[in-house]
Amino acid sequence: MNDRQINEHFDVPVNEEFKNWNLSTALEEIKQAGFKVEYCKEEFPVQRFYDVGALVYYLKAIPWQIPNFSIKEYMDDLYKIHRIIQNAGYFEVNQHRFIIKARVLND
Repeated sequence: MNDRQINEHFDVPVNEEFKNWNLSTALEEIKQAGFKVEYCKEEFPVQRFYDVGALVYYLKAIPWQIPNFSIKEYMDDLYKIHRIIQNAGYFEVNQHRFIIKARVLND
């Protein structure tokens, strides 16, 4: 669910590999592997882009968000986001983070 608003604006589906990766899924896998969960927490912090160049840089740095991203291919979408930034002052998305502290169960 990380930065899914970016995918929505570019009309690109979320990468199938990560589509169901969340705290609940991770907890299930950890418990099945024989660990006891001592602490877990999930958060959706806000991330803001204050210019479209920063968003382009970000998408070049994380190619799994929008595979094969290119400025030329997404020029119209980038311009729409540029207009959002001009009007609102930023383009806002939600990151997706979780933490799990677990230990091996004693036999």
